[in-house]
Amino acid sequence: ERVLRKRETETDSDSDYVEKSKKRKKGRRNEYHDSGLREQQIPTISNNYSEVEPAQQTALTNKPIVTKMMYDEYFPYLICAFNSTINYIKETIKKETYVEIKKMLQMNDRLILQESVVKKLETIFETDYSEIESKIIEETVVEANDQSESSRFTFFIRYTLLDFVTNFKYITPRVLDCDMSERTFIVECLAPIFRSFRNAFPDNKIWWIEKDATSIKVANKMFEDDIGSRKVDILIQRLTDNKEILNTEVSGPPFKSALPHTVGDTKKLLMMSVCSLCQLFSDNLDCGTEDAKRIRTYSIQVIGNRLTLFAVSLTDRKKYLALEMATCLIPFSFDTISHFTKIFNFFRIIRTEFKEQNQLRKKISNLADNINTRVRDWLYFPDDSFFYNLKIIPEDIDKVVI
Repeated sequence: ERVLRKRETETDSDSDYVEKSKKRKKGRRNEYHDSGLREQQIPTISNNYSEVEPAQQTALTNKPIVTKMMYDEYFPYLICAFNSTINYIKETIKKETYVEIKKMLQMNDRLILQESVVKKLETIFETDYSEIESKIIEETVVEANDQSESSRFTFFIRYTLLDFVTNFKYITPRVLDCDMSERTFIVECLAPIFRSFRNAFPDNKIWWIEKDATSIKVANKMFEDDIGSRKVDILIQRLTDNKEILNTEVSGPPFKSALPHTVGDTKKLLMMSVCSLCQLFSDNLDCGTEDAKRIRTYSIQVIGNRLTLFAVSLTDRKKYLALEMATCLIPFSFDTISHFTKIFNFFRIIRTEFKEQNQLRKKISNLADNINTRVRDWLYFPDDSFFYNLKIIPEDIDKVVI
């Protein structure tokens, strides 16, 4: 089995960056060794803005958090292209690249559900609770032998909505209790959606709650590194090649997320995404870089009741791109059932991406003879403690942009 060794030579800019980075990390570790004190100094995310001091309100967000300091630390090897970092990107890359990334961000999260599906959902959502179960069944008819993509997605819609509305059968008012733990949130609110998605598209396997990510072990072996194991809240594995393609982290209970947990999970997902990408290429190190740039791994970060999907891919030699793709909200009351339009659109995007990636996987497996640059020349495992050390210090949360 081939092993990718870290290159002994770096460019001058990379060398300067690594040296300065090590000095900064050493100083921080000495100054902020007490993690308990750090957590006390960092505010908690709350939905009640009136209870928060004005100086802390910029720290309230339910989207993945990449601060200016974090963006700068990642930039030598990973561009964090989130809606909240678009101004950072504009300041740090060439204009044409910035325009391209901005265009991709604007195209993402668009409504890709068929108009007929949207109309059916609107009809369902306008129905009174006493009749909604029968209306869901009426609007989501699936023929017994129909194995088409559209029928499978209709199946996913039907059983996701039926599961949701049954929550309110004996509840008045029809509002779910938001005071729950992180794991209860996963089991009660997230698992039913993921499970219905898996049942509709069983070509992927779902691992639940605290699953060891094997991609880290593969990356360690490829680069002769020793990053410690990490567990993930929800992991989706592609059955055709047993590769990990989507990691999900839930950053605490709904509406009670703490900033250290949230920032730590963002860093964790970015690190694991690079490991997953390396795992995807582990059997195809000689494929061309043009096709390799289209290969992606995916992550979902759940903060509060919001899910945010982003993808990580190679964009250049020793350079990765993390791109925000979609977002949606989990409803906690029957009156907000219309949130499911965005939820189904969110998973339609995931399904579309999975299908495209499966085709690309087959393509990179068929090696061509006229390849000039191979992916083994581009893959890179950052030699930077900031990348794999997930402990949070106040400098990591210098200024959170909503």
